[in-house]
Order: sequence, then structure tokens, then C-alpha cells
Amino acid sequence: MTKSKKFWAAVALASLAVMVYSAWSIYGRINQHFSGDTIEVRPVPMPPPSEEPGDDTVRETAEEKPQPEAQADREEESKAGKPAAAPAAAAAPKPEEGGKVKALKTSFEYKDPFAKSVRIAGTFTSWKEKALVKKSGVWKTDIYILPGTYPYHFIVNGKNKADPGKPKTAGGDSLVTVQ
Repeated sequence: MTKSKKFWAAVALASLAVMVYSAWSIYGRINQHFSGDTIEVRPVPMPPPSEEPGDDTVRETAEEKPQPEAQADREEESKAGKPAAAPAAAAAPKPEEGGKVKALKTSFEYKDPFAKSVRIAGTFTSWKEKALVKKSGVWKTDIYILPGTYPYHFIVNGKNKADPGKPKTAGGDSLVTVQ
């Protein structure tokens, strides 16, 4: 009889240990989900362009000029059939009146011949999914984003997919840098 009491006490203790471990594991995942691997993005205010007194001409900076090499590289990647998300904004952000930074139009593309639906989610959408539209076999969308670096992923046929060729976070999401 004493053996059975010790046996049941050991079973109860083991069950309690499993329950504590499970609770700790769930707490860790919830904590990571709500406060973990997201990058806090605060736009850095850009100084107003300096103008020399008496100079009324407008000068183009190197960032504002079209870059044919970068466009040719994107065309080569699209011909090779690689999925790509390419920021469309090549110009530096210009502050509006009051020193505010403008959101820049950023294009995202995903190529997959077997995809029936493609959406995108990231910190720039508060992880709300935005649908991409299929045009000429390529899934595309444009999103206005403030300058900074943001994690994101595509949702292809209901499954999360990272963007190949883009830098990754520790959590496996892709990173996009808007300048």
C-alpha cells in the first residue's frame, strides 16, 4: 500500500513538472509574438537641402538621377524567373513642410507559376495581409512606406514564404530597406 502512494505522488509530481514546462513554453512564444523579433522603425528626419545664397538653380543629386544599371539588374532577375521584391523608390525622402518625411512608393513582386493567391504582411502593414494582383504571370503590389528597414513575408496559398535574395531576420522573415 505504501508503494502505491509513493507511485502516485511521483506521477503527480511529474505531471506538475510537465505542466510548468508547457506553461513556460507557451508564455515564451506569446511574449516573442507580441514583443519579440520585430524591428522598431522610427523614421530619421532628413535635414532640409542646403541652398547657397544667390543660387536659384535646382541640382540633381546622385540618388535622384535614374540608374540604368540597377534597372538592368532587375530586368535580368525577372528574366531569370527569380522571385523578387524591389523597392521602387530611388529618390531620397524629402521632408514636407514642418520637417515630416514622406512615405515612398515601394513595389513588391512575387513570381510563382503555381500560386493561386499571394498576399504580403509586414511591420509596415502592422502584420495585416495585403493582396497582390497577378499581372502577366507576376504577382505585384505597391505600398507607401516611410524610410526605414522592415521585416515582411509573403503568404502564398496560405503558407508564409520568405523573399529569396533578400536579407533575413532571425525569425526567418525578409527585410526591406526603404530610403
